[in-house]
Amino acid sequence: MNQNIMQNDVMLVQNGEMDVNRFIIKYKPFIYASIYQFNGRFIVDGDELTTIGMMAFVEALENYETRRGSFYNYSKLVIRSRLIDYHRKMSKLTDNEILMTENESELDYQNSRIDTINAINSFNEMEDNFFRKEEIAQLSEELSHYDITFKDLEKLSPKKAELREKYIRCAQFIVDNEELLSRFLTSRRLPTTEISNQMMITRKQIDRARKYIIALVLIKRGNYAFLSEYIKLW
Repeated sequence: MNQNIMQNDVMLVQNGEMDVNRFIIKYKPFIYASIYQFNGRFIVDGDELTTIGMMAFVEALENYETRRGSFYNYSKLVIRSRLIDYHRKMSKLTDNEILMTENESELDYQNSRIDTINAINSFNEMEDNFFRKEEIAQLSEELSHYDITFKDLEKLSPKKAELREKYIRCAQFIVDNEELLSRFLTSRRLPTTEISNQMMITRKQIDRARKYIIALVLIKRGNYAFLSEYIKLW
């Protein structure tokens, strides 16, 4: 797969110079390969995972911006995120989903249930680690456009929970305001005046946490399901 050609084709689609359906058909093998990497088995047209993968690919195309890094990496992340959502939905255990058969003893049932739960928990943990690494790589690429590294974030992470929550609210304020978000993405600068006036925070505090707030904005507006859960721990 030539990533440069794919990137160029995305630009053609967004500029109306290539038909969307033609683009999807052209990169069907890429979609199938992404599903195979997740599922570990070959799929065919009509497979439910195929539908999910295709819809995720279209979603990635509709939401893609060059600030997100390469479309190749971004679309793979979206496809995998949607597949894991589906997997979790299908594999979710409830008390009614594991039933004793007539020939099973209570002990056999309990052992079988424990083994099943442990297997699924182990699988989910491995998946979580894999997708977390994928998201970190994708976010790292986005942050590079703002001259920010994860080492910067480690140094700038507020020690006080109250201050951290304040920065999180500042980031959410930007994400919820379409005009401010658009201005931020275009200029790559925080709307300091508006944040200071609306969020009751000093310009000095904003400037000191500039990189940290930018990272929060990118996570909140991006497709970072796992990293979003860890924002409050930073």
